[in-house]
Amino acid sequence: MPLTARSALLLFAVSELFSVRTVRAERGSAKSGTGSACAHAYEQAQELRQSGKLQAARVQLESCAQDVCPEFIRTDCLNWDGEVRAEIPTVVFAARSAEGDLSDVQVSVGPRVLTTHIDGEAVELDPGEYDITFTATGLKPLTQHVLLARGERNRLLRAELRPPAANTGPSEGPISLAGASRSWALPAVFGGLGAIGLAGFGVFGVWGHGAESNLKDTCSPRCSHAQISSVRTKYMVADISLAVGIASLGLATYFAVRGGPEQRAQLSSPVDVQANAHGLCASYQGAF
Repeated sequence: MPLTARSALLLFAVSELFSVRTVRAERGSAKSGTGSACAHAYEQAQELRQSGKLQAARVQLESCAQDVCPEFIRTDCLNWDGEVRAEIPTVVFAARSAEGDLSDVQVSVGPRVLTTHIDGEAVELDPGEYDITFTATGLKPLTQHVLLARGERNRLLRAELRPPAANTGPSEGPISLAGASRSWALPAVFGGLGAIGLAGFGVFGVWGHGAESNLKDTCSPRCSHAQISSVRTKYMVADISLAVGIASLGLATYFAVRGGPEQRAQLSSPVDVQANAHGLCASYQGAF
């Protein structure tokens, strides 16, 4: 074979070998970059989940669960993704006015708009505390403070929206039965607080007396300061509960007996009490 042909064949072989090594190096570099991105998403997902940012954690888990990621990372991310999805709380919004159910309502948390149209669909939020505001045209905005726990699903948040209060003088005519019944809201609230206070006095008083008797039987007169302080604390809580109970009952009596229904209606603004499956919400505004 002539020298020129052998030289050309040798050059071709060297060129092919260099090309193969270059392609392998590029593939190895790409694979290394993909593995680094998977590992970063893997770590970020765990940190976000621990801090309660479950929606952001789910985005990272979807990234590290791809087929290009190493098998052990992909397996963990797939398992954690299912767990995080079950932990994300969901809420369902509902709103009403005097005319009936409302759909054209904007629901927001501060500057963040969650929806501009209520359609009964669940909305995902991270666990935590929120001040959720309902806004509709021609009606007074309403803000509700809620606490969402991990795993809480389809929490119903219902808002009763009303027109803005009009500055009108006292009306003449028969007194509304609904307005008269609301005048007893304050006596009921303070009466309940009074009952709780008296109950606390009884419970902590008996508890403290029992603890004191136990010290007399076991360590008196060499009881430690911590043991004596514990008894004093129970008696102090009992005294505070008694004071709160007496003061609350006094206020309940005052609001119950002052004036007639007309006077109570003039001195107090409407009391709004709403109850749902998660508790009781009451608001009051007026002059004392």
